[in-house]
Amino acid sequence: MRWALSASRTEKRERVCRPAPSVLHPLHAPVAVMIVGWTGHRPELFRDPGAARARVDDAARELHEKESEGAARVRFFAGGQRGVDTWAALAAIALGVPFVLILPLVPATFAAGWTEEDRLILDQTMARAAEVRIAGGFTERNRQIATSVDLLVAVWAGVRGGGTAETIALAQAAGTPVREILLDPAPSAGAARGRGI
Repeated sequence: MRWALSASRTEKRERVCRPAPSVLHPLHAPVAVMIVGWTGHRPELFRDPGAARARVDDAARELHEKESEGAARVRFFAGGQRGVDTWAALAAIALGVPFVLILPLVPATFAAGWTEEDRLILDQTMARAAEVRIAGGFTERNRQIATSVDLLVAVWAGVRGGGTAETIALAQAAGTPVREILLDPAPSAGAARGRGI
């Protein structure tokens, strides 16, 4: 490492060593950040929603433990939907991982038709998020998550036709690594249509 030497004229030519401006001192090196995006189904599309949530918690804890072992700092991006997105945000809160919510629409419109409990959880996760973004549409939200992250974790049951499959496809097209955690679907999952799949 190159060091610059400076001498003080007022104090008997005392020499002080400091890093040269063109050299980055190892104690001041930038901290690497690994952004992990989350996608997945609503709870009712899983055969066992409790097991699906446990898999989200396990994956989040594993990523956080790698950070503790000296790997890059972890930051989560999630889309705010009930199920996997919400579970990832709640895991981030529990682990102290900063997270960004990227909602497709303003919260009142996005959560229209949700139960009061689900709307309350969305409000709570929004309050704890490092940042909340409004993407201006479901596909745009999915594109932002798929292309802005270093790793996409998809916890799903393989049900096609919704935002989860779209986010995975967008990530693959962008060259974003995808970690799929494939679980058993609910018996009625094949009939699911529309957004939030």
